[in-house]
Amino acid sequence: MFLDFTALMLAPVIADVSIDIDGTLFVQMAAFLFTLFMLHFLLFKPYLKTVDLREDSVGGSEEEAVEMEAQAEVLRGKYDKKIVKARRDAQEIRDSLRNQGLAEQQDIQAEINEELSAKLEEERQAIAERVEKARAEIEARADGLANAMVEKLVP
Repeated sequence: MFLDFTALMLAPVIADVSIDIDGTLFVQMAAFLFTLFMLHFLLFKPYLKTVDLREDSVGGSEEEAVEMEAQAEVLRGKYDKKIVKARRDAQEIRDSLRNQGLAEQQDIQAEINEELSAKLEEERQAIAERVEKARAEIEARADGLANAMVEKLVP
């Protein structure tokens, strides 16, 4: 029953559709083709050209960006190598200067030790001479005192 109702509803629509092929069909087709032709040259072609130019410029920019990134990576690698070399050179210079300073310090200490040893030896000799003089003086006084005591005790 449902199928019958649908067939009844579509029957008038199918019956009303009829195509008459006459001269207006060719005129309408000519107008459509003319409009399509005009739209192609006035609208579609400039639009597609603009889109192509934009894609080319964006594509060129993307390629340029990729090339620039590659160049930047190469330059970054060179920069890193130079930094490592500069740090290594700076460390070598620092070590060299430290070693040179230590060598100079040892030389100065050796000179000072020699000077101090020489002065110490001179002072020891001077003290030894004073001790000898003092002993000689004490012995002379002791002899004088001993003689004086003997003279007082033995008249």
